[in-house]
Amino acid sequence: MVLTTPTPQQDRADDGTPVRDRTTTWLVVVVVLALAVRLVAVRHGLPHAYNADEELHFVPQATRAADGDWYSGYFENPSGLTYLLALVFRVALPGTDASMLLVEDPAVVYTVARLTVVLLGTATVLAVALAGRVAFGRTAGVWAAAFVGLSYLPVFYSHHALNDAPTLLPTALALAACLRLHDRGGTRLAALAGLAVGVAAGVKYLAAPMAVVVGLALLLRVVGGRQRLAPALRDLAAAAVACLAGLVALNPFMLVEVGKFWGDFSGQSAQAATVKLGQAGAAWAGYPVTLLWGFGVVPVVLAAAGLVVALRGDRGPDRGRALLLVTFPVLLYVLMSSQDRWFARWLLPAYPALAVLAGLGATRLTRVLRGALPGVVRPLAAALVAVVALGQPVVDVLRSDLLLTRTDTRTEALAWLVSHPEVGRVVVEPAVPGSYRRELRDAGLELRPVSRPFQSYELGLSAPLLDDYRAEGWCWLMVNAHQRDRGLAAGLPGAISYYRRLAEESEVAMSASPFAAGTEPTAFSYDFSFNYYPPAHHRPGPVVEVRRLDDCTEGTP
Repeated sequence: MVLTTPTPQQDRADDGTPVRDRTTTWLVVVVVLALAVRLVAVRHGLPHAYNADEELHFVPQATRAADGDWYSGYFENPSGLTYLLALVFRVALPGTDASMLLVEDPAVVYTVARLTVVLLGTATVLAVALAGRVAFGRTAGVWAAAFVGLSYLPVFYSHHALNDAPTLLPTALALAACLRLHDRGGTRLAALAGLAVGVAAGVKYLAAPMAVVVGLALLLRVVGGRQRLAPALRDLAAAAVACLAGLVALNPFMLVEVGKFWGDFSGQSAQAATVKLGQAGAAWAGYPVTLLWGFGVVPVVLAAAGLVVALRGDRGPDRGRALLLVTFPVLLYVLMSSQDRWFARWLLPAYPALAVLAGLGATRLTRVLRGALPGVVRPLAAALVAVVALGQPVVDVLRSDLLLTRTDTRTEALAWLVSHPEVGRVVVEPAVPGSYRRELRDAGLELRPVSRPFQSYELGLSAPLLDDYRAEGWCWLMVNAHQRDRGLAAGLPGAISYYRRLAEESEVAMSASPFAAGTEPTAFSYDFSFNYYPPAHHRPGPVVEVRRLDDCTEGTP
């Protein structure tokens, strides 16, 4: 049975409208809304990319590739998004030295890169709709599209030129191909599924475990007696070859520099296995909680209900599809929970499968409500489910979009420093992008040499450092809570004594807070301090202070 064809009872809705026409209309509405919420504040923070990963990864390598240097010698992240952005830069910025433009006018480069991510994120909505349709029908597909298109984390990270949101597109396509492979079989479908997995892994390594789902789809066919073992092994081989082809096509230099690739990849894995300075909580407990705000409480409940419905159904294909849908999220969770370092966005590749399961849950709930409601209000069943299921995600997304339209605290601090030439010399903590420091120098300010990474800076702090500043004539300091709070949260004695003495022996000349008046500031978090989910956040950025040391004379001694 092919579930994408409506049953006779589903051919028309209660008002007589053909189901196909209604689902198509609503899918268009969902796609337009998903695009709109991703476009809002797409230029937030510019010309500065305040997200450190956005500043340091993908875009700089993409500009060099656009200028002809395709080998970056960088394998900490796969180069799929990098090469795509390079091609986009060549089309959108013809005849331009992209690397030079990134220095002279970074806003243009980052805007093009972010718009590319916006389009990929919007295309993901269609891909998830396809996966939902293949699994449980057109209506479930539309619901699934809405859940991934309007949930907080997928929308938030579509505002950044990072590989988190783009990974969802090939992952969703791989999921749809695996579901179709489970239903119909065939070497071409197996190769297509493998290729999609390879492309997904070529954008973000975390998508690689989707390969297990391809093998599971074939295994279920063999166990169910729908395919012999030998043809299944042939299809598995075709999927493996296609997967490797997709991965290598987007990362060709991994074959040229095998040692460098393995060193960078292993180094990245080693970093994930170590706790980040100031990070609290355990991954195994933290990841499920992130779903409650990143995906939504009711969508999570509907996904669980959809899984139960599919597993308890009397149709074998539905149970098989349920296993395919739940395998990758569970596998990704188990793998990532074994790491000491964790972030909510690392679970994003699981969202398409969760959205499809939630789509089935919403479809069944709507059907139950239609049977329970009086005839007059029966057509409102879907609207009631939509309000309940999408209320939290939509409100959160709209609040986030509005927040990103407001002035970043770091931008306000930059404007203050530039407009106060009496500062002259200033110590700026490293939690700002290089373009930020260049703008300060261009305004005539002298900056004390401070190098990244953030953790090393915090580990090197101590109270006597302030005496060095005074002796060298560095009387002004810009304190950034993204920098300061990680050391304080980690309980580093040197950082604690440094910031305590700084507060006692300096005056605040300028302060900018991201929190709404009358609200309690949130504790430092590698999720909430950077994606601003808590309602206390009124605008982007950390708390920033410009302080002047007491008993300090400016100038070189």
